[in-house]
Amino acid sequence: MKFIADFHIHSHYSIATSKILVPEYLDYWAQIKGIKVVGTGDFTHPGWTQELKEKLEPAEPGLFKLKNKIRKTMPLQVPASCENEPRFLLTSEISSIYKKYNKVRKVHNVILAPDFETVEKIQQKLSLRGNITSDGRPILGLDSKNLLEIALEASEQIFFIPAHIWTPWFSVLGDKSGFNTIQECYQDLTKYIFAVETGLSTDAPMHWMCSFLDKYTLISNSDAHSPEKLGRNANLFDTELSYTAIINAMKNPVSKKFLGTIDLFPQEGKYHYDGHRKCKVCLDPLQTLKNHGLCPVCGKKVTVGVMNRVMQLSDRQDLSQRKNRLPFHSIIPLKEILSEIACTGVNSKKVCALYDPIIAKNGPELEILLNTPLEKIKQNCGELIAEAIKRVRGKKVYIQEGFDGEYGKIKVFKPEDVKYFNQQSLFTDITNKKQSVAPTRNLINFDLSQYQALRENLSNLAEDASQAKLPKTLNQEQQKAVNHFNFPALIIAGPGTGKTRVITHRILYLIKQKNILPENILTITFTNKAANEITQRIKDKTISDKLNIYTFHSFGFSILKEYIEKTGRKNNFSIIDSSDKQILLKHKLEIPEKKAKQISQSITAIKQNLDTANEITDKNLSKIFIAYEDTLKSQNLFDLEDLIYQTVMLFKNYPETLNSYRKKYLYIMIDEYQDINFSQYQLIKYLMPDKNSNLFAIGDPDQAIYGFRGADAKFIKQFSNDYSKKLSIYKMGKSYRCSDYILKAAGKIIKDKQENFNFIQGLKQGIKTKITENTSDKSEAEFIARTIEEMIGGLRFFSLDSNVSTGEQKAEINSLSDFAVLCRIKAQLPVIEKAFNDHSIPFQTITEDVFFKQEPIKTIIALLRLYYNPANNFLEDILLRKENISKEKIIHLKQDLVSEKSIKNTLVKIIAIYFKDNKTLNQNLIKKLLGLSDNFGNNLSEFLKFTALSSGLDIYQPKLENVSLMTLHSAKGLEFKCVFIIGCEDGLLPYSLFENQKSNPAEEKRLLYVGMTRAKQFLFLSYAKNRFIFNRNYLLPKSPFLAAIEKNLIELTKLKQKKTNKKEVQPTFF
Repeated sequence: MKFIADFHIHSHYSIATSKILVPEYLDYWAQIKGIKVVGTGDFTHPGWTQELKEKLEPAEPGLFKLKNKIRKTMPLQVPASCENEPRFLLTSEISSIYKKYNKVRKVHNVILAPDFETVEKIQQKLSLRGNITSDGRPILGLDSKNLLEIALEASEQIFFIPAHIWTPWFSVLGDKSGFNTIQECYQDLTKYIFAVETGLSTDAPMHWMCSFLDKYTLISNSDAHSPEKLGRNANLFDTELSYTAIINAMKNPVSKKFLGTIDLFPQEGKYHYDGHRKCKVCLDPLQTLKNHGLCPVCGKKVTVGVMNRVMQLSDRQDLSQRKNRLPFHSIIPLKEILSEIACTGVNSKKVCALYDPIIAKNGPELEILLNTPLEKIKQNCGELIAEAIKRVRGKKVYIQEGFDGEYGKIKVFKPEDVKYFNQQSLFTDITNKKQSVAPTRNLINFDLSQYQALRENLSNLAEDASQAKLPKTLNQEQQKAVNHFNFPALIIAGPGTGKTRVITHRILYLIKQKNILPENILTITFTNKAANEITQRIKDKTISDKLNIYTFHSFGFSILKEYIEKTGRKNNFSIIDSSDKQILLKHKLEIPEKKAKQISQSITAIKQNLDTANEITDKNLSKIFIAYEDTLKSQNLFDLEDLIYQTVMLFKNYPETLNSYRKKYLYIMIDEYQDINFSQYQLIKYLMPDKNSNLFAIGDPDQAIYGFRGADAKFIKQFSNDYSKKLSIYKMGKSYRCSDYILKAAGKIIKDKQENFNFIQGLKQGIKTKITENTSDKSEAEFIARTIEEMIGGLRFFSLDSNVSTGEQKAEINSLSDFAVLCRIKAQLPVIEKAFNDHSIPFQTITEDVFFKQEPIKTIIALLRLYYNPANNFLEDILLRKENISKEKIIHLKQDLVSEKSIKNTLVKIIAIYFKDNKTLNQNLIKKLLGLSDNFGNNLSEFLKFTALSSGLDIYQPKLENVSLMTLHSAKGLEFKCVFIIGCEDGLLPYSLFENQKSNPAEEKRLLYVGMTRAKQFLFLSYAKNRFIFNRNYLLPKSPFLAAIEKNLIELTKLKQKKTNKKEVQPTFF
């Protein structure tokens, strides 16, 4: 049977869509238009899927229909001439934004699915990749190839379609963020692509110019954001009514089951041709090429349109060379024809009064436009409408192409004819009226061969000079530090000066130039990220596999592990965190809950100061400390501070052990020396006591921000006294990260005006720091979301239609991962997260909180620890306090898990046994946990060590195409092209919201300095007059720190809260 299908539409769950985009109204308008099969759209949204299940029922295989009881509730009656029960096919559009081949890619794809089971599998996978509930068309940081892979894993029967493939900003071949071929995007999975969607701004002949598209069926859909827009672009079939038959028709166009497309005239799109709207210049691609891409009026670059992009990739002059060309039918919607004749708006009462009777008398709109005999139209609708439809069918229309945001105009009649017709009735005989008729429109309305010849002879326009990059060779300052051999050295390295690079090169210098064995070099960093980065940069596996690169905690762990018997523990010991420490104090030592936190902090201080029980002046605290230590030993436990404390005590009590390490590590390098505390300082002193030791310390006093952990910048200043005899000091003054503007602004924060401060030199002058005043934290969040959308060039059509973005991205911005939003405390982030969800901006949140401390992850890991260390009665007591864990389950823990070898499988089994009835289990957290466990295979002790010692930063995914939301502390060691620092208010920076939590002003200045110097090109500092945090409103003044920045380094902006226009917007076509 012959029928029309429109697959790509949207639901009321999509942003800027009609509220009546529901099954019953889609059913109604599909009949009015004459569409037999309509896509559901948005099946990725769980709420929409549930609504579809409630309102639809199965029809033919893979298709659905509206339930009769739902249809009966409709206030609108379908005319008898249009009655034809539509079918629904499960479809969804997904927006991917990611970086590939060093360029930001924004690609939309449409998926057709055979059943709800497949839909739910896709939903489950995508929910782990991002937010699928804030928008019916989700925006995910997911490579299009990986999206296709996920869909195929859900079902091999899915049909995957690259959407509106030429749209400049959001498509696989788009000029702004697309590729040059389909293969480049989908790589080895391209074989699963059988069709591409032409889009509202193109038609079939434009695609025929590109031979690489010959293998794909060209389909066309409405992308409707309101039910009445259905069928403005659609597909023609002649096959049986089933999912499989429809898919096979598109896979095999030679079968003649797919008959072609219905299309609007693409020239109406507002970016069809090139030009400058302000100069009123519209150019076709040939004219643009002749003008070297410049506007003939103002001399600036013109805005390039869709046709030009097609021409860039075209390789064919004779369109007839395209085999198996299928028919395409250009239409003007009936209401637009009536609007032109009646000289009134499309949605006016006059047009509706004409439209409804025509449909009632003649049948569906598309049937009238395409097939109804003109004589019948003339009899039923009048001479004028018959003449108009005749001209549209013959493509005898007047076209003024759209360009640079200006909609094109497609007219059937000349203005003077319309003026005459408007004075007559629709049935007036116009045969004797002299009329001008537009000539038949050529498929391509300029000389294609001339364009291609000229393109070959002209060189491409010069591109903007690329910005300076980190040189492959070391600069003079770095080289001096690297070449330092014997005796102590202190390297003062500011932000972005290449300290990791220096450490890496010095390791290689010692090994390759000075013949030092890799095993005789010890490198200590502050984060696992820094340690991994050094290892990865040393590509020679014969060297990297022998290196000793640790964090302070992992170094202590390795020593205690090797000499565990000297500590009174067993090899399968566990490490407890600060919250577990308080529980132990309460339940094992019976410390009152109100005092447990204070006692815990006191014990931490004791161990950081390396005190023994005899040195504690408070006798009661001394007793508690002894009891606490005995409990740890009996339970085979260490706390986190023990990793340094017990290691130093080991060295102190066992000189032979200390000597073995002194002989082993002849060269020691310490990163971030400004952030060490007393116990870490003493550990280094034990290893390298001699004033002529080969100790290489690198740090920056201006970046000392961990005083709350006991760190003290005095140790980097004391280095000169400790190792004064033959000490060399190297200062690195060239930053390869920040611009001069950013470095100077940040420097003013930490240095008084009176000080003679030599600022670090940046890559270039750069742009000024922007300081914005906001009315509230909500307006601050909205400003950031809109700015990111603007800078990335838009994330969705709504970004362009609502003027959030012009579609042009900043030249330096390549990915969402180029952005970071930094705050003083994590309580500032929820309002940012909400704004990002509202704008469909993918993000990842990283704070000082460790992933493994979150529930249910903490309980799952606790069960794994108990399996590894069954003697841990303390851990067992904690677990028994959980609702879903019984003594019986713990007894069976060992035998339940004994058969599993890989950590991942063990975790899966724990979840299945202990959490099978937990319906609220956070699947995103579980997925992340299982992904992390994959890196450890079956090495359980290493995995448990990682979970115990990791920081919040260790689960940060820099390659994830998301904006990073972070606290200022957790951003240390990272860099981003664009940084927003929110909450620059007195009370947050410096922090003093609560009387008992007042901070050190000098350290708070350094913290802001660290945050500002994470930015490479763009830096925004913002504050709000009104901030809602901790369940109350705060009216905080601007941070006093900002006053230190000189006016010539900044741009000031005051933002007023804008009223959101919630009116629906039908996305434009380009």
